[in-house]
Amino acid sequence: MLISFYSRILSFSSKPSGFLIVGAIFLSSFLGWQYQTGIRVGDGAIKQQQLADLIQNGLPDFSCRYSGKEIDPEFRFLPLDLKKGSTMTHVYNGKCYYVFPFYYTAIQYPFALLLGRFGSFFLSLVFGILTLRALFQISELFELKPQGKLTFLGLLLIGSAFSLFATDLSETVIAIYGVTQGFYFLLREKESTQAKDLLLAGLFFGFSSFFRQETILLSASISLVYLFRIFREPKTTIFPFTYGTLLVAQALINYSVVGHPLGSRGYLQESGVYRFIDQISYLGQLVFWGNGSLGLLGAYPVLAFIFFWKPEKNSIGRILSGILLFILLSGILTSTRFWQGVLFGPRFLMTILPFLLLFLVSILEKNWEKFSKPVKITALSLIIYSMIGGIIFDRLYYKFTKSVVKEQQELSEHTSKIVIYRKGSVFLPANSFQEEREVYEIDTDDSFDTLLNKLENIGKKEVTVVGFKDNYPKEILVPNSKNYELENRSFYQSPSINMETFTFKKR
Repeated sequence: MLISFYSRILSFSSKPSGFLIVGAIFLSSFLGWQYQTGIRVGDGAIKQQQLADLIQNGLPDFSCRYSGKEIDPEFRFLPLDLKKGSTMTHVYNGKCYYVFPFYYTAIQYPFALLLGRFGSFFLSLVFGILTLRALFQISELFELKPQGKLTFLGLLLIGSAFSLFATDLSETVIAIYGVTQGFYFLLREKESTQAKDLLLAGLFFGFSSFFRQETILLSASISLVYLFRIFREPKTTIFPFTYGTLLVAQALINYSVVGHPLGSRGYLQESGVYRFIDQISYLGQLVFWGNGSLGLLGAYPVLAFIFFWKPEKNSIGRILSGILLFILLSGILTSTRFWQGVLFGPRFLMTILPFLLLFLVSILEKNWEKFSKPVKITALSLIIYSMIGGIIFDRLYYKFTKSVVKEQQELSEHTSKIVIYRKGSVFLPANSFQEEREVYEIDTDDSFDTLLNKLENIGKKEVTVVGFKDNYPKEILVPNSKNYELENRSFYQSPSINMETFTFKKR
């Protein structure tokens, strides 16, 4: 009975519709499991706030809404500002902006209007399914057998972070789709270069670069490889020209909105200090391990079997050469201020991971009969290792999200309408509370009285100071005030955060 069921699944998933249906059912179920009201912290929470601000501001105003703009026009108490050493917001031309690409906010906009908070997650699901469609197209070019297609689908959906990115609040899956579809059109050329395929590849790579900056390095790396053919096949220039045109258009839009050709991320890149030795260490993190997160080969050591492929001067050879150059450039040029991982696999290499896993399965399939028994056991063991790692990671993320929901409830219940975060403790932005809050951040004890004075001038008398309990125990959570008496003090501790609410008046 089990064998019959497996045979049916094998036959069903080897067809285009079956492949997509199996993948869509899994991703939809995964989304239902992980969603938990959509509450996020960190990057996800800021992206939610960015979208909420756009809905309030209306297109095309992508600036952030700062509750203290009238009393603090210099943005001294703006949470997570780059000038205070944080990585989420910056100020330009009298407005504040988030560091995440506003193109992602714009593409979420109609989904959010129709489906509310869930719309952003549904958008990811749509692009996750589109990515599966592109991967199936590539599997046909690789002439993958039904068993190979099902093996790949299992490894991708269960053994990698793809399912999470395809159902979470993230622009990464949009970039994955653009890159994967671009790979498909690059692979379509056989004996001669097809202008249409190169044009479409350039368009899809250019599209992906609007959402993730690492795809700029990937596209540039592949373009460099393709330029070696320029004199033999002039049509090769279509790919870099098309991609480059979109990149220039993006730079002009970025500059007109936030004053930097690389967008708000450009300011973040420039805020770091470049040290070559640190970049080499960072490359090691991307490929192997670092800062508690497994890199590409650390999470997927089975990728080493790609070396069984015999190098050829064809489209797949050019793509793999470009990917190798991309990995090297990512380590050498990407700012080390960014945490590169997702615990299991490198997030800055996620755009190429689905393609690499698919190519790996095709190599294993073509060479399986040639492998000795120990080699086969090794390959299967490494695949199982990655799938177990993926399951553990997904479970950890589920528990983390569950804890976030609890923290959000407690913060909403035990804070006043004005929240003052201590530096390094911003947990939820204004829109992530059950009812929107005014949110500020103080970076020094001396700035505490300055903020209280500004609030007093507009008739505000009650605030809540919030700090991570490991950094700000009860004794030091609320800074000493020289000018104000703090009354009606009420302290509360959640699992990871200390908070104290009080009223204040001048001495």
